Amino acid sequence: MPGWIGQAEELLKTLNLLSIAVRILLAMLCGGIIGIEREKANQAAGMRTYMLVCMGAAAVMLTGQYMFEEFQSGDPSRLGAQVISGIGFLGAGSIIISGKKRVKGLTTAAGLWVAGCIGLSIGIGFYWAAIFMTAAVFIVMSKLRKVEEHIVFDEMLVYVYMELEPDLGISDISQELEQQGLEIKDVRFQRIGANCEKIILGLEDHMEYSQKKIGDLMNGIKGVKFSKILS
Repeated sequence: MPGWIGQAEELLKTLNLLSIAVRILLAMLCGGIIGIEREKANQAAGMRTYMLVCMGAAAVMLTGQYMFEEFQSGDPSRLGAQVISGIGFLGAGSIIISGKKRVKGLTTAAGLWVAGCIGLSIGIGFYWAAIFMTAAVFIVMSKLRKVEEHIVFDEMLVYVYMELEPDLGISDISQELEQQGLEIKDVRFQRIGANCEKIILGLEDHMEYSQKKIGDLMNGIKGVKFSKILS
């Protein structure tokens, strides 16, 4: 290993102005990379949230290292443990139950927890672990989604809100969808007037159909006044 690389590593491991700046910027970058995928998935916790979580965790570990070196007291690992507990409450707020026994937000909650762990690694100077972990998390979140959809195909539903003409029945919609290979798994309806009926259908999340294609299919059914994908 060239001498300058070793010197650079030693410089970045000690607590100084350069290492503090590098750690905060790296935490912002790693959190942002993970958050971009969640942002594209239209999750409530997006890029800025992940960046803040990762940067905050890094700042906590920096503070712990500073206290230990400056005052010869304190335990950085105890501060890190408090960060993990705090992120647990934040992640719990992103978990909701929607539809028929369908839990959403688990991936976002897990991602926030992992982002905090990455921030802790960066804050203490464990750079390579944080970088490799960020790459692995991004691959899991962005590239393995289709694999997961294959595995849990039957348990996934897409909910569609629709406003119908009064003479259009569920059986008519069901026949139209069955011709396209789609099956209704859940039905909720409420009459909102003499000339309109509001309905929410839970459809199998068929991998051959994007949500946009399902929406276009719904709008193409005669008697459908309006439709919108809910999930």
